Amino acid sequence: MKARPLIAISGCLAGQKVRHDGRNAPFPSAADEWLNLFDLLPLCPEIGCGMTVPRGETKLVRSEGEISLIDSVSMVDYTANMVNYAQTQADFLIHSGICGFIFKRGSASCGLEHLPVVNQTSNVSDVNGKGLFATVFTTLNPHIPVIEEHRLLNPMQAEHYLARVHFYKQWLMFGKNGWTEGKIRQFHHNSRYFFMSRVPQLVLTLEKLIDSLYETPTHCETIALEYMTKAQKGLNVVSKKGQIANTMELVLGRFSNYLTYTEKQEAIEQIHAFRTGNLPRSVPLSILEKYHQRYTLNDKSVDMFISSIPLEINIDG
Repeated sequence: MKARPLIAISGCLAGQKVRHDGRNAPFPSAADEWLNLFDLLPLCPEIGCGMTVPRGETKLVRSEGEISLIDSVSMVDYTANMVNYAQTQADFLIHSGICGFIFKRGSASCGLEHLPVVNQTSNVSDVNGKGLFATVFTTLNPHIPVIEEHRLLNPMQAEHYLARVHFYKQWLMFGKNGWTEGKIRQFHHNSRYFFMSRVPQLVLTLEKLIDSLYETPTHCETIALEYMTKAQKGLNVVSKKGQIANTMELVLGRFSNYLTYTEKQEAIEQIHAFRTGNLPRSVPLSILEKYHQRYTLNDKSVDMFISSIPLEINIDG
């Protein structure tokens, strides 16, 4: 398994000149710095399912309740080709070990939301569509964190998404030799500070899920997948700085017996500065990491919280 998280990305965002007009699509420059800390797997579903460059821009068309993917110039229907490609490619991506997917906004293949869908009868459009490839992929893999590239311009959304990617990477690594009941419960225990900093109610919700699944004869691999699916669904809500700062203070409390008054005050002040937007998350987390290395707690939940995304990724979120 790769040491760095592997993220699938729409090919045009990775610089491939595969759009209908033979060009690529700009990726948010704000993400260039941290993007180098991941391995990227670019793919273009439209090229993959048989389209050529150049081509007509694709559009979504609704007819008799069904949505089709149509070349707006040639009017060729690529729906069946795209569905078949998406199903095959989804399996390939999972076996490749991807930990997330960055989709192209506004694409009839890759867009995640608010796409125009033309009614074939009335020729009137609504804007509640979703790209066909993205629809198939997310339906088959609801446990994989996905995002559109424009949302990465928002530091809080970028930080939260990357935390979800690293959380999924931790899950892959923890279960690489197979899941048992004990390993699932241990992973959940290790995740408790991470959840408290993101969506605190997930701590109890997922514990109840594990208990309920074990009341039925369910295979451990299935339970682990259900666990991650529910966790990622809950993590769709972007964390607030205050919640992350509160968890920093809880973790700081674990070292309270070892620290001087001055050390405690310094850490509290930096956590407060993060809470109010005056410092990036990396500053108070670096202090917590320093104390964690100095005073070994032998608690993986502290490790997992501090390393929820690498400290090198300097996002003010």
